[in-house]
Formats: sequence, C-alpha cells, structure tokens
Amino acid sequence: SEEYPDDIADLIEKNDITIGMTRKAVLESWGDPDAKEIAGDPIYGNERWKYEKMVSSNNGYDKELRMVYFEAGRVVGWEKE
Repeated sequence: SEEYPDDIADLIEKNDITIGMTRKAVLESWGDPDAKEIAGDPIYGNERWKYEKMVSSNNGYDKELRMVYFEAGRVVGWEKE
C-alpha cells in the first residue's frame, strides 16, 4: 500500500479527512462512497462523493449525509447534513 506522510496516516487511522487528501486516502479513511458524481471530463478529477452514515444520537441513530468535494483528484472541501 502507498505510504502517506505521518499527519495523513494519523487522519486515516482516525477515520478523518483533510484538505489536499487524495481520493485513495479518502477511500482508506472513509471507505467506498454510496455515490460518486463527476463534473466535466473525468480526466480532471473533479468529483463529489456522497456518504450516508448512521451515527448515534440522543434519539438512537440518525442518518448523516456527508459530501466530499474533489478538484484535480484532491479534497477541496466537505460538508455534513
């Protein structure tokens, strides 16, 4: 498997992501997305990945929607709903 800098390896271990992470690193951290959308020509690496996770809450479990945005194959941002 590919070697990562210590800070990225630590984030993967904690199932977290950061700006600049590669798609491969996000896959290792969060697993396969539930959906992938590609913007424009796929060679440019502009994508939006969607994850639906069940997270514990005061009401038991709630569905959390996470979107990760990539430009040129690297994370440029994300959001949770």
